[in-house]
Amino acid sequence: MRPYPDEILRSMQHSLQTYVIPHVDDKWGSYVAKVMKRMLKHLELRWKLEGPLLLEDIADLRAVLGSLRESLSAASLQQEDDAAKIVARINATLAETTELPAGWLSVEALTGVDELLRETLVAVIETSDVLAERGHEQVLAPARAEIRSYLRREVDRDNQLVEITFMSFAPPSSGDEG
Repeated sequence: MRPYPDEILRSMQHSLQTYVIPHVDDKWGSYVAKVMKRMLKHLELRWKLEGPLLLEDIADLRAVLGSLRESLSAASLQQEDDAAKIVARINATLAETTELPAGWLSVEALTGVDELLRETLVAVIETSDVLAERGHEQVLAPARAEIRSYLRREVDRDNQLVEITFMSFAPPSSGDEG
C-alpha cells in the first residue's frame, strides 16, 4: 500500500523542518522538535534495513554455530560433559531455527529467531571460558577467533542502524567553557 512507511516518515520530517521548527520560538521546544526529526530519520533507516540485517545476522549466526559445533566436538573435548551439553544445545537451536516463521516476516518474529541464536552463542562463549580454564585454551583458540570475527560483523551490521540522536538534558551552558 502506498504511501510506504518510509515515505510517510520522510513527509513527517519535511513537515517538521518546514512548518514546525521555524515557528517554534522557545529554544527548548525547537531543540526537541529537531531531535524528533532525527528520530523520524532513524525510524526511516530502520524501516529499510532492520529486516534485511536480521536475515543476514540469522544466516551468519547459523553458520557460526554450525562451525562452533564442529570445534566443540573435537576429540580432545570428548571427555568434557560441558562440551557435550553445549553441542546438544547448538543442535537443538539449529534445528529450531531451520525455517523462518511462516507468513509475513515481521521484525518481531525475525528478532525472536535472532535472539534464540544469540542466546546459544552466549552459552557457547560461557562454556568456552569454562573449558579454557580447564586447559583447553589451545583447542578452543580457533573457535574463539571465529566468535570474535562474528561479533565484529554483528557490530558492523548494527552500526548501519545508528543515527546520532544525542539529546542533552543538562542545564544550558553559561558560555564560560571557552
